[in-house]
Amino acid sequence: MWESVNLKRLFPVGEVNGLYGAYRPGGSALNSGQVGGFRAAEFIANRYLAWDVDKKAAERSASAAATDVLAWMDKCVDAKTDWRAEREELQERMSRCGAHIRSGAELEKAVAEAWKQWRRVNLAGCACRTPEGLAEALRNRQLCFAHAVYLEAIRFALESGVGSRGSAMTLDPRGAHVHEQLGDEWRMAPEDESFKEKVQETLANVDGKVENRWVRRRPLPDCDAWFETGWADFRNGDIYNP
Repeated sequence: MWESVNLKRLFPVGEVNGLYGAYRPGGSALNSGQVGGFRAAEFIANRYLAWDVDKKAAERSASAAATDVLAWMDKCVDAKTDWRAEREELQERMSRCGAHIRSGAELEKAVAEAWKQWRRVNLAGCACRTPEGLAEALRNRQLCFAHAVYLEAIRFALESGVGSRGSAMTLDPRGAHVHEQLGDEWRMAPEDESFKEKVQETLANVDGKVENRWVRRRPLPDCDAWFETGWADFRNGDIYNP
């Protein structure tokens, strides 16, 4: 939840920092993400007040990003598919293949479909008629890329043999019956418990290339920041000191 070790001034919050897992699919993990976000904001406000970024480099990056977005918005004028239809397509795919019931065969097709949609949206835009619609079209551009990456990551996990764990059930015709009253199609792969000692890392590039790997689970940090000392450091502002 705090500052990235290898990328200073990046504060990952939520799913991107591995906060969710087999034992924390939601609930308290959502709350800790909210609290951590506020704490990260306080830390940034107290630690990074001075401007020490190369302003010319920042201007060039901002200009390049704005040029890219404006060029894509121009495509939306002549786009044939409405932003609502594009949103419904990616949402249906995520509900079908990225939710709590998963299938390797379905994911194989879903990943290909997801990248096909991403290429279409990125190249042709999304039709919209109002400023609000244009904002939603821009969201589609980001959501479409994100859903393709997530599906890639889920497929990699299933292909690695994770099985059924946490809040996700992996269907497998050779697996165990889910319930005696359900049909034979409801069989699930057992969990491979060796993955409890591993964390999946996913790296996505803007060109659509996704890299996945497993790394050893890092141990919890050993420190003496128990409540009384931690609260005192917070009240005194010592937690913001370099």
